[in-house]
Amino acid sequence: MGAYRSFLERAWRGVAVIYTGQTPPAAERIKKYAASMGVPVHYLSNRDVERAFRCYDAVIFVEALGGVVRLICPLLRDKEVDPPVVVADREGRYFIPLIGAHRGANELAEELALELGGVAVVTTAVEAARAAPPEELERVLLCRMSREDKLRVAAALRDGREVCVADAAAVPPGYKRGVGCQLTIRRADSCGEGEVCCRPLRLYVGLGLTSAATLEEAVEAVRRALRELGADVSAVAALASVKPAAAEVAKSLGVPAVVYKPEELKLDWDCLSPPSPKALETLGVPGAAEPAALTAAGPGAFLLYRKRVLGRVTVAVAAAP
Repeated sequence: MGAYRSFLERAWRGVAVIYTGQTPPAAERIKKYAASMGVPVHYLSNRDVERAFRCYDAVIFVEALGGVVRLICPLLRDKEVDPPVVVADREGRYFIPLIGAHRGANELAEELALELGGVAVVTTAVEAARAAPPEELERVLLCRMSREDKLRVAAALRDGREVCVADAAAVPPGYKRGVGCQLTIRRADSCGEGEVCCRPLRLYVGLGLTSAATLEEAVEAVRRALRELGADVSAVAALASVKPAAAEVAKSLGVPAVVYKPEELKLDWDCLSPPSPKALETLGVPGAAEPAALTAAGPGAFLLYRKRVLGRVTVAVAAAP
């Protein structure tokens, strides 16, 4: 794991910005700032809210708070799955975390306020203790804790107790690296007595290659995507593609390869990127990298890293618990 990064630096599935009428100044400024960091930003309308909830790392509304509350209420399911939602006024003076405060909304609001010259309105208790919530730690470490353990960690942070993270190169604010605290979190499938386990996600890399792409280009593209995720090759369960050349890429990386025929790809996954005309023309499918990663990851998988075109190589990453 690399250095600790901001929420937008980890918005690998992109951000949806929703507004009505003409594009407000705040929406333009948000998009410009996020795009400067390489984050996919899509302008959507109120008709697209349900899809935005499913498919993006965060949803930013640039409209009246009361209207947003009425709009999203029917979509709310559980704090474990509802996305971070931030509401901004049209001029970008205030950024209000509405839901998903512990899943990144607080951090996103503070980041936008700092960069765009506004004020973040944060009210949750863990942040009042100047500590990141356990859900943020999950994002940083690419792992999952049980609901009970997250409550246990949050209570410790709120009460001012020390919380350590073992074997981590970088941790969010409020945590200490190493062991020896009153509570220790370990990124592992099994832990010692009194420790909290954060079980690592299994990563599946989907790869698209042009005929001119070299082995070195493909290997570097995969490594670059993993660096952006804060991961390394050891976290990859398999590399998947419809191109036979991907087997050599996987061999160079030291990971298993899965090569599909285009018709073997499962294409009804939620949240796939818009169809690629070139993929439709040459392969007969709307895209290859994302479906290949998700097909390899299997039931329960989700898109973690929306496809990026890196030169002559396309990379996407799916994750499975």
